[in-house]
Amino acid sequence: LDPVWLWRWTGGRAEALATSKSAIDRLREYPELHMVRGEAQVYRWIEDEDPELFAQILEMIRAGRWHVVNGMVVQPDMNLPQGESLVRQVLLGKSYMRKKLGVDVKVAYCVDSFGHAGTLPQILKKCGFDYYVFMRPGAHEKNLPAQAFRWRGPDGSELLAFRIPLAYTTRTADAEKKIDDTVADMPSLLNDTMCFFGVGNHGGGPTRAQIDNIMDIARRRDDLKIIFSHPQAYFEQIATSAAKLPVVADELQMHAIGCYSLNSTTKKLFRQAECSLLIAERIACLAEIWAGKPVPRPRLAALWHDLSFNEFHDILAASSIKEAQDEANMTLASIVTAARAIANDAGRYIAARVNTRGPGGSVVMFNPFPYRRQEYVEYEPWTDWEAWDQGDWGLVDDAGCAIPYQQVEPQSALNSERSSVNRLLFPVDLPPLGYRVYHFARSLKRARLRQQVWVDQTSIRNAVLTLQLSPMTGNITSCRHRASGVEFVGAGSWNVGQVLEDTSDTWSHGEQGYTHMLGQFMEARICIGEQGPLQASLFIKRKWECSTWLQEIILRADSAEILIRNWLHWMGQQRVVKLAFTLPISSPMACRDVPFGSFPFSPNGQEIPLQMWMDVIGRGTNNRLMGLALINDSKYGGDVNGATMRLTVLRCPPYAYDRAHSLGTKLRYDWVDQGLQEFTLCLRPHLGDWRDADVVRRARELNMPIVPITMHAHE
Repeated sequence: LDPVWLWRWTGGRAEALATSKSAIDRLREYPELHMVRGEAQVYRWIEDEDPELFAQILEMIRAGRWHVVNGMVVQPDMNLPQGESLVRQVLLGKSYMRKKLGVDVKVAYCVDSFGHAGTLPQILKKCGFDYYVFMRPGAHEKNLPAQAFRWRGPDGSELLAFRIPLAYTTRTADAEKKIDDTVADMPSLLNDTMCFFGVGNHGGGPTRAQIDNIMDIARRRDDLKIIFSHPQAYFEQIATSAAKLPVVADELQMHAIGCYSLNSTTKKLFRQAECSLLIAERIACLAEIWAGKPVPRPRLAALWHDLSFNEFHDILAASSIKEAQDEANMTLASIVTAARAIANDAGRYIAARVNTRGPGGSVVMFNPFPYRRQEYVEYEPWTDWEAWDQGDWGLVDDAGCAIPYQQVEPQSALNSERSSVNRLLFPVDLPPLGYRVYHFARSLKRARLRQQVWVDQTSIRNAVLTLQLSPMTGNITSCRHRASGVEFVGAGSWNVGQVLEDTSDTWSHGEQGYTHMLGQFMEARICIGEQGPLQASLFIKRKWECSTWLQEIILRADSAEILIRNWLHWMGQQRVVKLAFTLPISSPMACRDVPFGSFPFSPNGQEIPLQMWMDVIGRGTNNRLMGLALINDSKYGGDVNGATMRLTVLRCPPYAYDRAHSLGTKLRYDWVDQGLQEFTLCLRPHLGDWRDADVVRRARELNMPIVPITMHAHE
């Protein structure tokens, strides 16, 4: 039962109650029958709306005929949430089921999720699960040694896993054939298997006709013992043979590869919601420890629950109708707003107890990470409409030391000769899970600066890197490491905006990747942006048909990374947009960010899910190991083909379109990812392995920025 898909959550809620009522009726009619139901959200709806039905379900649970599986709020996407989000998904689901249903769920049940990260055995085992049931990818998408196997994670954790053969639903007419096919697929060392039946997607559960038909088959078939049962009973039955089952030490992919790059708004809001909640919790905990302000636990729990619900695979994968996706986006945006309010409230509570006395105004910079952070921040100090240089303003830290800074473009467009809003870029040095106070005032001493980064119409350089751009295409044609002379850009250039044909459906069912190139964003117009002592940038504007892509390529003083800010206004249909980077390497190896870990993948052009980063390494000149890490703040798909790494920026099929149905039968279609989207990338070229470039840490920093709290002066 999908709570959201081709209907809004209100329709899912209604069907959840109707299906559960029907299930109770069938259990009373058929004493042999067992019912399997997961998802804490469904039980919450029933408890809130129909206490009598909820009591009947509890009665059947105690009678051993209604079996609770899944142990989560919903069946989430199992690739896109961060590891901590998956843990909260389980924490909320299991705690509800333990408290309200009296069950400690052992069977993780994600039969409708599209793919399953290779780190899940470790995460789920440590969350108290022993078993895993899934269906996708199917046998035509992922070759497995058996339908039942031991799924092993990178740390050695194992779950006893079962892939549902064929489907988790069964039409009455197909039941006997499905039973035979399932038995034929059974591992030879086992005498038991599971065959699933019922009406799914929009609910329904087992029908009388299905139940009667299965009971008739069981009576007729002397060669089979067919019983109504449940997954945990199956796993316990085969436990004595589990040690002999084959081991799968791999991720369970690929199905519906297109979902990972679908609906940029949903994906960005989800990333922001995850990270904002983590920041809010950390600063709130510091406020409780340092200042005695209680952590708003009920409010945070409610926000985590809302986030967990929107991790549902048809929401986060964005395979639902537009109305449902828009509603999810509003919820995700409200989570971001609420979490940032909690962080600000806690930060101000701490800052009110910090000595901020000093010249002029002050800002307290909070570091939400358990390690020291030395990086650049941008901040807009209030100067009473006075231009920074006109008032001879300056910036110092809490020890009175002058801080180097550079004025950059403010967010607003109000600057004039009479009024000014100022924006500063400056380096900060913050302690782990701590803060530092910075002051800004008139007539403060200023740090003496020398030029540390240089820019002209087609190049930027600092002490570490030199970048060259093509004036015709805007592509990066050279990125040279100045100390070693190593060139990181291959023959295909970097930052190549590719447009590919994509006539697949919303999920990209049956596809492995996107290869039909239509062209590139071209007609580049390049102009110099920032050119101060700490940061230099180039703005590039390119076109493809009616779509425009504005980028700011940024290099900062003494930095070994390149920031790319993106404003893409897309107006197209049935296309994929990718950003490509080619390296001059042989024997490439690829790796990417997954929940609570990293996982290698083949550089064969297969579209893959990822989180905050992906990386490719290989042997360059003189057999030297080198590579490039591509960090993002809101993207989840990509591929590596040989020495070329591509981030998938967007896909634009119709909402909720399955190509089993002819395109063109509707008078009007809603198309995904139309209009403006903004995102930021960070390129980290590196010598050696990606671990040597501190990629994981930098990815977290990009996604969980330092939190500024403006505060008046006080002791």
